[in-house]
Amino acid sequence: MRLEISALLATRNRAHLLPRVLEGLALQSLDRARFEIVAIDDGSSDGTPQILAAWQDRLPLRILRQNHAGLAAAKNLGVFVARGPILVFLDDDDVAEPDLLVAHLAANLAYPDPRVAVLGHTTLTPEIATIPVMRHVTQVGCQLFSYDWMKPEQMMGHTEFWGGRSSCKRSLLMRHGVFNPDFRFGCEDIELGWRLARQGFKVVYEPRARSTMIRAITFDQFCMRSYWQGRSQYRFARLHDDQKVREYCEIDAAKDAWVSRFRDYAGHIRWTRKLDNLAVAWTGAELTVPELLQNTLDAAYREAFFLSRAKGIADAEALWAHSIATAAPSGTQCLLSSADVSEQDTEKKQDENTHAPGQRVT
Repeated sequence: MRLEISALLATRNRAHLLPRVLEGLALQSLDRARFEIVAIDDGSSDGTPQILAAWQDRLPLRILRQNHAGLAAAKNLGVFVARGPILVFLDDDDVAEPDLLVAHLAANLAYPDPRVAVLGHTTLTPEIATIPVMRHVTQVGCQLFSYDWMKPEQMMGHTEFWGGRSSCKRSLLMRHGVFNPDFRFGCEDIELGWRLARQGFKVVYEPRARSTMIRAITFDQFCMRSYWQGRSQYRFARLHDDQKVREYCEIDAAKDAWVSRFRDYAGHIRWTRKLDNLAVAWTGAELTVPELLQNTLDAAYREAFFLSRAKGIADAEALWAHSIATAAPSGTQCLLSSADVSEQDTEKKQDENTHAPGQRVT
């Protein structure tokens, strides 16, 4: 029996989640001789190395470690060393259902064209699905997941190549390019999809390839996530001088919004945080959030996350202009002075996995 599929698990400082993630992979229905798990530790400073080592006897697991270089670089390392002709990209906060690898493998065999990738389906665990901000980003604003409009076997474009729940043929990447390592946080998947689209790249939806997200994201964390997403969106648009990319990355809309509303940003974040805390109290008491509060909160969330992305875009553009004017190193950091977080928190949140900008994020 030959190896048919490689599951790539890029991880950083998620030792508290990895046992559940690895347990899901240990329960896969696919014969173990047919798959491998390649775990890439992106310079973790917690117990990640020890957790991974403890599972080597329970899984067909290969462990790689690199100095912290970001999500794209970690994925590339996995791509380069993978031995299977099909690659599945996993998130380190998602638990795979038993048939996830079987479903990805079957879909790739059903669509053997190397230019066709497969998108699986991710849901939330019941204990976090009712958290107000998680409800919003998966059911209302859909900044995290957006599946309602999809149909099984629907053929879609490169903007649905969502990292952490997609698979593709390794030969496609070896021939036409891998992830851009400049994207340490966000847009690495969609930017790669944009380049592959020139080769006729498509994505087919396979809802039977299911996983469950087990990590709750707080309102403040999602604001920071949105900020770094905006930074990546600006980089994406600078790399590809195309109006479609610019629109997808919200560049002009975000710049216009930031110019007119930046003075209100910190106040809006504080106000939304209070609404969020109130809604959390209602749900914590197992009460239904009143309709007026829910509608007000959803509108506030949407504005907070959009303005956070807009700030990221504005900061990235200012940093770019400054680096050109002064020949400063391109890696110079711009502090988030108005987001009520410390530099240490900024670095921590930057390492969270994020994906497509604007509407659909895996």
